[in-house]
Amino acid sequence: MAVVKVAHIKIQGVPFVLVPLSPNAAKLSAEEFGAIHQQLMQFCRSANLGGEVIPIWNTSGGLRFRSDPRFHGVLNPIMKAPTIEKNLNKEFDANSLSPALNTLLTGASLTAVLREEIDAAEARSQAAKPPASAPPPSGGADGRSMPGFSSGGTRYPNRVVTMVFTDLVHSTKLKQKFGDAYAMELVTKHHALVRRLIRGTSTGEEVSTQGDAFFVAFATPSDAVIFALSLQRYLRDTSETDGERLYDRIGIHTGEVVAERVARPDKQFDLNGIQVDTAARIQSLATGDQILMSRFVYDNAKQMLEGQEIPGLDEISWKRYGYYEMKGVAEPIEICEVGEQGYAILKPPADSEKAKRARSA
Repeated sequence: MAVVKVAHIKIQGVPFVLVPLSPNAAKLSAEEFGAIHQQLMQFCRSANLGGEVIPIWNTSGGLRFRSDPRFHGVLNPIMKAPTIEKNLNKEFDANSLSPALNTLLTGASLTAVLREEIDAAEARSQAAKPPASAPPPSGGADGRSMPGFSSGGTRYPNRVVTMVFTDLVHSTKLKQKFGDAYAMELVTKHHALVRRLIRGTSTGEEVSTQGDAFFVAFATPSDAVIFALSLQRYLRDTSETDGERLYDRIGIHTGEVVAERVARPDKQFDLNGIQVDTAARIQSLATGDQILMSRFVYDNAKQMLEGQEIPGLDEISWKRYGYYEMKGVAEPIEICEVGEQGYAILKPPADSEKAKRARSA
């Protein structure tokens, strides 16, 4: 008897049914795969699982999936074996399925296929780790460019990315208090810290820097949130040793952006679009030492990180504050916050000229 294990999840408000298959799916012809896909959709509907049905299978090059092309940008960031394994939240008997589909849906092979990929990924990660005493990289290319951003051509495809905007607040007051030379020394240390933390992430890429602000792109919301939490923690720790407290306000948002090539030796790509503007607006709502985010980031990062112990961080709190209307953004955005208990602001953002709490949404 076949056991169907699937991940029934929502991504950006769209329901998906992710159905792991054995590696033999890669050997099917287009006609055979189409028939299998139809059976999967019929089965999922009979099991009252709504949403797009996405078959996935493992190959030597990693996980592969079959879906409508318009969903590729949404699905690509989560197509990792650990993520799929963690979200296998539905299990059904499948007595009525064809013999061909039964061979692709045995419970033992599903777990084994994902486990092999996880073990392989962990082995690659361990092999790539430097010795514990080695210092972090000092700069330069580190081979972690966002997928597709380093390919040829004059224009990159659109991408769904998680964007982080950081801004060092009260930098003018630093100059007034300490003078330009020492204030700029503090800013330089701040920028070095941000870049060191970016290099320490799995997917972070610095998109641009303007004055005291950074624009960083990540492949996943959880990676972005860990970066933001770590930055706030390091800034607090730095104040204890250097005696001067620096405050960053941070905004995080996920959306589809236009990725374009930039002909500069220090920069390969740029990201543009209304979702970039939305991320910047979310940051503008925050105060120093506060991390605000949109609801999609909140849901996905919370799902991945809640209950985990993040090295160097105390217990994490997650807050939802309702919808805010933002200048230049058509629809109200639900604003949320994440932060360390006892340190973070953890208060709803105040209204401003560019954003205010929606009276109804």
